[in-house]
Amino acid sequence: MRLFIGLPVDDEVRRGLSSVRGFLLSNNFPLKIVEPANYHITVKFFGECEGNVAKAIESTFCEIPVPGGGELPFSVEGLGAFPDVRKPSVLWAGLNADHDAIMRLYRSVDRYAANFHFKEEKREFTPHLTLARVKSGRKIAGDLLKYLESNRQTHFGESSFKRLALFSSKLTPEGAVYTELKSIAF
Repeated sequence: MRLFIGLPVDDEVRRGLSSVRGFLLSNNFPLKIVEPANYHITVKFFGECEGNVAKAIESTFCEIPVPGGGELPFSVEGLGAFPDVRKPSVLWAGLNADHDAIMRLYRSVDRYAANFHFKEEKREFTPHLTLARVKSGRKIAGDLLKYLESNRQTHFGESSFKRLALFSSKLTPEGAVYTELKSIAF
């Protein structure tokens, strides 16, 4: 079973990004566009987990300590790409949130994952919402590059994270199908 831990987003975020999705769909860009129902912030990706490990993660997930204080407000700010806008593999929308609270949550999840022998992430955690993946070996240019650059600081809306969730991910020819297995309310 493929598993990951993430922060689900609500319809307000989906509506705020609808113009971006419309632009991506209206052109013949070399992209695999993420369905809005699959929008989330990945906190920890486990990948394929053997049956016993998957069961252990699912049965102990609600033990992850999460920061107190209720919902975590955020705004969706700007567009960008990883690893670089000139040679991207992922197009994303950025997040502006309480950095300390997000990092405490991230470290808590990373410590939890270590219990199952998943390595701590060495890269800095950069919360983002994946909008599309660039098809292998393809580059972006022209209108898409201009669009990303002209929307580097565009405000797409505000909301709040209400829970941390454990998801399963099933790969299909039409794209990934995510199922929320458990959640911890903030």
